[in-house]
Amino acid sequence: MAKKKVNRKKLLKKQLLDLRKAGLALTSAVAEKTHEVVDHVVEVTGKTVENVTDRVHDAAHHLMHKNEKPEETVKEPVADLVEEVKPLVNEKVAKTKQAAGDFESFTAEMEGVATARLETFYGEGIHAKADSAKSTEKELLALKGIGPATIKQLKELGVKVKA
Repeated sequence: MAKKKVNRKKLLKKQLLDLRKAGLALTSAVAEKTHEVVDHVVEVTGKTVENVTDRVHDAAHHLMHKNEKPEETVKEPVADLVEEVKPLVNEKVAKTKQAAGDFESFTAEMEGVATARLETFYGEGIHAKADSAKSTEKELLALKGIGPATIKQLKELGVKVKA
């Protein structure tokens, strides 16, 4: 019985498509996990701030029973401190969420390049096609996992590099 002739090119295209889908699934899973972690950090930070506020309030209340009046002197600075910390925590959370979203948009913009390579670029400060114009081809090749094939893929995507 004769073997069925396999079209090697079609087989490779299918495998490449499967790998791309797997890479996108991995990227979205990482982004989802990042969002979960950020939400958890916000929740824990809020609980910690509440806990500290309660403890300081309890300590001030305890001192008040000793016929001293430190509650107002302690309560106001603590409330001010809590109000001062809240925007900082919210800012950090917003930046983390934005970074996760930026990586998602970066992977969408650079579709066809392996996720591991994109993580390398992202880690080196290349967050968009335009950012690569700041680096030379030689500098990009010096990055871990980046070779001539990746540079070729970037050029096919219209990415410009410094001469």
